[in-house]
Amino acid sequence: MQRRQFLVSLIASLGAASSGSALAQAALGGSLPSIGTAGGAAIAGQTYTPLNTPAPTTSGRIEVLEFFSYGCPHCHEFSEPFERWSRKQPKDVVVRRVPVTFGRPQWVVLGRLFYTIQLMKLPALDAGAFVAIHQQGRTLYDDQSVLQWAASQPGVDANKFKEVYFSQEVTNAMKKADAMAISYQIDAVPSIIVGGRYKMLQQRGASFSDLLANTDAVIKLARQSQK
Repeated sequence: MQRRQFLVSLIASLGAASSGSALAQAALGGSLPSIGTAGGAAIAGQTYTPLNTPAPTTSGRIEVLEFFSYGCPHCHEFSEPFERWSRKQPKDVVVRRVPVTFGRPQWVVLGRLFYTIQLMKLPALDAGAFVAIHQQGRTLYDDQSVLQWAASQPGVDANKFKEVYFSQEVTNAMKKADAMAISYQIDAVPSIIVGGRYKMLQQRGASFSDLLANTDAVIKLARQSQK
């Protein structure tokens, strides 16, 4: 949700947007190709685009990155299907999520929240952050609001959470995340990168299920390229 915000707003005003429609998900990375290919295809220029500067692979494993922000409504809609899909991946596929900021101070706060949740292993807060922002109307866009919200959640040690949130480890993770977003030329979220080589594209008329099926196909392509 960044440069395509105008398109998303236009679609919504026409009544064409829905949680499962590709047009409502125009914030997905890359330009929207023409209608045609169903889910489950790896077609350059239609379901994915090769990256100009591929990242090196590690030990034969295929890394899938989802660039996202808690502040993005499309990321909220995508979070549950992406999580279900992630749990079904074979052992040679490593799935990671990377928070983006696009230089927004509010999204820097949300990125710090994400890494704090990851380091403290608090998965309930991961889903809870999306709910708080997009369903409960909480404005978790400054440090104090985040810390107060986290302290109110069951099983959270407020002092420990604050310590981790402001830690150098989280700061370093955020710097790395920003560098990755620049390296992969991420200009919209959610965006998916497969194997450091391929950026997924969303087609008109395609659903989240189609996108993930296409991602499966591109994972197979990445696996073949390693042989």
